[in-house]
Amino acid sequence: MKKLGILLGILFLQNVWAQEEKCGLKKSEFNIYKVNAEDIKCLAKSTDKKNSIFFTFARWCEPCLYHLPNFKKIEKYYNVDSYVLLIDDEGSKMTQLAVDYVQKDYPDAKIVILKDKEKKNGRKYKDFLKEITPGQFEVIRDMSKYIVLNQSGEVQLVTNWKDNKEYPEWKDDTSTIKRIVLPLLEKK
Repeated sequence: MKKLGILLGILFLQNVWAQEEKCGLKKSEFNIYKVNAEDIKCLAKSTDKKNSIFFTFARWCEPCLYHLPNFKKIEKYYNVDSYVLLIDDEGSKMTQLAVDYVQKDYPDAKIVILKDKEKKNGRKYKDFLKEITPGQFEVIRDMSKYIVLNQSGEVQLVTNWKDNKEYPEWKDDTSTIKRIVLPLLEKK
């Protein structure tokens, strides 16, 4: 049983490395890959899964902390590549806190970080959202978003706080996930 676990771990890491190598991703100082909208689309195209899902996260974002466990449950039951997408500056203390927080409960989580811009104007996340969000969805600069892409790298969904019909009960995003995220995914 132990050998099977080791073998599965090796196969998992080989798949992750192959995707990241194919997309030409570079690592930040915290040993996580730096991405932009095009890199995310490349990762989605490089997987053998039907969908990829990215969850925007920051340690200081209270909804993110509440919603992370639901996000991580998705990969248990659905055939997806899932990534936690950090939005703080690449080398910031907040980034390290976010990495530590995610890895504490989810040591195998795939964590990526939004690339810093050459000119720091505080708009990297806002600009990313404008670039990644298809026209049929409203661009809202909130956190704890689910971004679903298909294997062709097409963005199928970008959630926002308005999708939570139970608002102001914002701490639980279960109904939002069931209503608009899961129908796009393939069960295991």
